[in-house]
Amino acid sequence: MNMERMLHGKVVIVTGGASGIGAGIALAAARHGASAVIVGDLSDEPREGGTPVVERLLAAGTKAVFHRCDVSSRSDMDELVAVAKDYGGVDVMACNAGIALASDGPWITAENFHKLLSVNLDGVLFGAQAAAEQMMKLGKRGSIVATSSMGGTRTGQLTTAYSTSKAGVNMMVAALADAFGPSGIRVNAVCPGLINTALSQSAPEVAKMFDALKSRMPLRRLGEPEEVGNVVAWLGSDLSSFVTGTSLLVDGGQTAVL
Repeated sequence: MNMERMLHGKVVIVTGGASGIGAGIALAAARHGASAVIVGDLSDEPREGGTPVVERLLAAGTKAVFHRCDVSSRSDMDELVAVAKDYGGVDVMACNAGIALASDGPWITAENFHKLLSVNLDGVLFGAQAAAEQMMKLGKRGSIVATSSMGGTRTGQLTTAYSTSKAGVNMMVAALADAFGPSGIRVNAVCPGLINTALSQSAPEVAKMFDALKSRMPLRRLGEPEEVGNVVAWLGSDLSSFVTGTSLLVDGGQTAVL
């Protein structure tokens, strides 16, 4: 199989796909031959500014559509996945949407804690449920890929809630892999490290922490969103046909030396 065509003919949905890692996943999917890319997000305006991802995908000749949705709503996820029917049904569901909060830490309020969990955990579950239901109905041996984080395996006081949510994602994909495996549906997670996105600079304290961590990282640089996207594309492709229930670190070796 040509690595540049490993998603040839596949329909890909990306939640949180307007910005950051989600945009990188959407663009990588197109580059690897996806027949259509559906971007789900609260807004199609990239946090980094510039041209919306769907416009970039269409300009590159890939079928693409934006659908406004809130991942913490199961009905919104059902509606998002339903869009894929126009293209033959979803083959790869990238449950990517996630947030970090500047108020995170040991004294995070109950309201902010549950807000973070509703996006980072509920959003993965609802997206996976909606995608799996459609895949099963259509008899597709699909792939669901959640965006977790190296913060799901390592933590610190400034990421009390965030790390809790991402550790939950890692356990969730393992459980869902067991549940959906008999239907031929694989479920995995990617665990990005320090990635060059607006989210990574969401708070001064986090930005300072990134600088300190980068100086000790084996590759000594931030990753780029499309580098994560390439791994998601591989997990969504038939090249990873015997890989399920795993959480794959994409962190430049960061956690190897922490």
